[in-house]
Amino acid sequence: MPKSSAQQRALIVGAGIAGLASAWWLERAGWDVLVVERAPSFRAGGYMIDFFGPGHEVARRMGLLPALERRRAPISSVTSVDSRGRKRSEISTAAYEAVADGVISLLRGDLAEVIRDDLRSPIRYGATVSAVDDGRVTFADGSVGEFDLVVGADGAHSKVRELVFGPDAEFVRYLGHHTAAFSFRDVELSARIGYRYQMLTVPHRMIGCYAVRDGSMAALMLYRSESPELPANPAAALRARFGDLGWVAPELLSVVPDDVYYDEVSQVDVPVWHRGKVVLVGDAGGAVSLFAGHGASLAMTGAHVLAEELAAGFDGAFDRYQARVKPVVEHTQEFGRRFIGWMAPASRWRISVRDMAFRLSGLPVVRNLIRGSVTPDVDGVLTPSAPAGTAS
Repeated sequence: MPKSSAQQRALIVGAGIAGLASAWWLERAGWDVLVVERAPSFRAGGYMIDFFGPGHEVARRMGLLPALERRRAPISSVTSVDSRGRKRSEISTAAYEAVADGVISLLRGDLAEVIRDDLRSPIRYGATVSAVDDGRVTFADGSVGEFDLVVGADGAHSKVRELVFGPDAEFVRYLGHHTAAFSFRDVELSARIGYRYQMLTVPHRMIGCYAVRDGSMAALMLYRSESPELPANPAAALRARFGDLGWVAPELLSVVPDDVYYDEVSQVDVPVWHRGKVVLVGDAGGAVSLFAGHGASLAMTGAHVLAEELAAGFDGAFDRYQARVKPVVEHTQEFGRRFIGWMAPASRWRISVRDMAFRLSGLPVVRNLIRGSVTPDVDGVLTPSAPAGTAS
């Protein structure tokens, strides 16, 4: 192993938030970084995330908060509606921000794009790995590279994890639901929905949408399924599951693209996140699921902590990284399993209880209850902040 990190080569597999953030920190620590991504091009859009917690602090240390603020979606509220679109309950942005300090609502793809735009390392799209032998990596095109560090940041269904640690079945915990997300342009519907996250919830099913920008819309669908097996035709499956709902469901279902993002809702639990020169970051080692949220924040946190521990010394760096980050991930996963009852209530009674909490969210005592129900405690994972600007 070279003594000087300036001469070390790192391969990062996956150009999502975890991979891009890992590349950002490693290149600034002097590593020669290559990022490979199986998608043919950058993946924009995605669903809306509430970005706060340690990831927000990491973004501050990266100097990216001004750019993220410019991408902020002006969401004014989260509104529960009935099948005719009438408001059942609502929690305002002001009340929500009292629950989650410093929250920035933005598209997941916008966060990734802001990191990518500040990256110096090359990204090779349309590239996959076919074999990993410690630091020797074979790519699908037959080429081979030697690396001092291989970072698996390629999501919950990680190819790196499969090649080095074992198949999905050993690590993926299915949470009983499928989800889909897509974007489309509809100026009239965008104006009607406005900058509010509006959702229709019936037992075991939820459909939501919100205006994004320039007459565009984003939609999210979630439903209970006993089987994790994904349908051969996701768009058709969504129409079958949600076709009986009112409100804007018919309009949303009429524009579901054939390449809609569709996946099972699951968590990933890998007991040890590293083997030899290979280490997992983000969802590849510890996906917390849509129910937990905070995945983007934890991905950025993990990337930063990994780079920080490598800078402190390669020997034992992976163990120190895991010791700091994994307890927070496990806590957030446990929280996510509890949160299923909030996001996908199993009965009309549970829906009514959630709506009641929304209606009373202006009361301090209710805000405190909501804080404990919807925000896991992730404090303490970061070391004290360096002065702004010292990382770059």
